[in-house]
Amino acid sequence: MTISADIYEIAVLIIAIAFLVLVIAAIPTLIQFKRTVKAVEELSEESRKSVETLNGLLTRTGEQAGEFESVLQKFRDVGLKAGNLGELVVDSIRTPLITMLSTLLGLEVGMKQLIKKKTETNEGETDGE
Repeated sequence: MTISADIYEIAVLIIAIAFLVLVIAAIPTLIQFKRTVKAVEELSEESRKSVETLNGLLTRTGEQAGEFESVLQKFRDVGLKAGNLGELVVDSIRTPLITMLSTLLGLEVGMKQLIKKKTETNEGETDGE
C-alpha cells in the first residue's frame, strides 16, 4: 500500500491538524471564559442588590438628616431664648439690686458715723469727769 499525496493534499492535512490543535487549545480557554462570565454575572447581581440596599440607606439617612436639622434648629432656638431670658433676668434684677446695695452701703456709712459720734460723745463725757 502506497500513500501518494501531492503538495496540496499535504497542505490541507497540515491546516486541518493545526485547526484541530487550535480547537483543542481553545476549549480550556472557552471553559474559563464561561466561568468568568458567570462570575461577572453573579458579581453584577450582588452589586445590584448592594446598590438597592445603599439607595435605601441613603434615602433613610436623608430623611433622618432632615429630622436632625429640625432638632438642631430647635436646640439653636432654645439657646437663643435662654440667652434672652438671662438678659431679661439681669435687667429685672439690676435696678432693685442696685437700690438695695445703695441702701445697705448708706446704712453702713450712717452706722459708722453714728458709732463714731457716740464714741466721741462718750470720750468727751469720760474726759470731763
